[in-house]
Amino acid sequence: MDNLLTRISSKGIDLMALNSQQSLMLWHYVVDEFAESNTEKAYALLMCSEFEVEFNQTQKSIQHLQRALLLLSLPDNIDLILQIYSSLSYRYTDIGEYQSALESLYSLSKLAVDFGDNEFYIQSILGIGNLCSIYGDHLKALRYYQKIESLSKTIQSNNLSLRYRLYIVACLLDLNRLSKAKKLLNECHVIEYVSDDLQLMMQVQLYSAKLLRLQNKPQTALDALIVFRKENINLDSFPWLNKLFSIEASYCLIQLQRGELADVLITHQLKRTKKYSQGYYIRQLLDVKSDALASCHNFSAALECEKEAHQLTVAIVKHFPINELGGHALRRLTRLELQLRLNISESENIKLKKVSDEQKDTVAKLQKDVFHDSLTKLFNHRWYKSTFANEIKPKLATYQLLVIDIDNFKSINDEYSHLTGDVVLKLVARIIEESSGSNNYALRYGGEEFIIIVASNDQQYGKEIADRCRLSISEFDWHETLQDRLVTV
Repeated sequence: MDNLLTRISSKGIDLMALNSQQSLMLWHYVVDEFAESNTEKAYALLMCSEFEVEFNQTQKSIQHLQRALLLLSLPDNIDLILQIYSSLSYRYTDIGEYQSALESLYSLSKLAVDFGDNEFYIQSILGIGNLCSIYGDHLKALRYYQKIESLSKTIQSNNLSLRYRLYIVACLLDLNRLSKAKKLLNECHVIEYVSDDLQLMMQVQLYSAKLLRLQNKPQTALDALIVFRKENINLDSFPWLNKLFSIEASYCLIQLQRGELADVLITHQLKRTKKYSQGYYIRQLLDVKSDALASCHNFSAALECEKEAHQLTVAIVKHFPINELGGHALRRLTRLELQLRLNISESENIKLKKVSDEQKDTVAKLQKDVFHDSLTKLFNHRWYKSTFANEIKPKLATYQLLVIDIDNFKSINDEYSHLTGDVVLKLVARIIEESSGSNNYALRYGGEEFIIIVASNDQQYGKEIADRCRLSISEFDWHETLQDRLVTV
């Protein structure tokens, strides 16, 4: 799709600068007027479907995914076909069409095996296990996840590695196996450092709060959820996570004997969720609402919620393909896994003959990206909290910390634009790095704040570095960037 994206960019369109509505309109235009091949049109339909979910247009999203499949053929379009089947499984699950979701997951698993794609195969098994959890059979879900335990070591995607663990954590929490869940959550906290999927990172926080609640620490869990909500002001863009947040916050409030607040919160979430989903997700919310009402001694209303939830449960069970998730399905996966291993082995034998320099460069770049600020290229807050704290600090007999703050930096952004502010930050970072000396460490701690770690207890030496920094910044020629304005720290 590089050619398509290049042509879009050549028209002066910055995809990253568009909001969701503008993006949806653009991809509709690409489908109707701009795409030059069926593959490009199918890709544009896939993008339409992704943005349509944000506007609660799930049925339209499914129609576009189905239309995209008709435009593609094997083996040339296998990557796109796998992505579409994966997306279809999520959409069908959202609207309660579990038979269709399962069929999409089976198609995904078969194609992934045929073409030796273990990561899409793992995604398919996670989806099947999730269907078992929706049905309420968390033990069976765990059995599905165990089917890919040996393959999990081959996962190259940090996001998939994190998602795999989170699916298991969700099961363990529902089964009240808290010690195992806590151990796996600790692994998730490590992996989220190298994940670029905001939804997965938020999921780690939510499950951590749920663990606290199940450990009978509702106030601590609620405090964590409040911080989480403040840090993720765009949570409304992720309906599923928003629902999970409301459920957890409501259960905490119920345990703290504040059922009336829980009822308000969950009622609001019910109205939102009914716009894009049905079945299982609504039943979840009704269960919470019933508990909230019962805690307020409003037992008649709680009973009505229970009746509605029961009706949904009956409907789910009636149309749920539970017989297709039994032992024969697990045996089928065993056969598929053997075939997948064979296909992967053949593929790996070819790859082993190639030079591994590219992989080494990727690892080196990943390590640099994780611990360096993307704007200034200095070390970042994460480096300070991990590498410095755990590896460097214990080896230093003494050290000094110079904390540097740019004066009135907000006014630079306001008067000259944020782009100019970024230029100032990069120039200040360069001056700080040059002034700090090769034996010390310079980092951007956040915003307009920088730190120099001086590996010495000689206070005169530390003062000299501080003065050199201060003077170098104030005496720098800022005219090209800020005209007559100076920068001080």
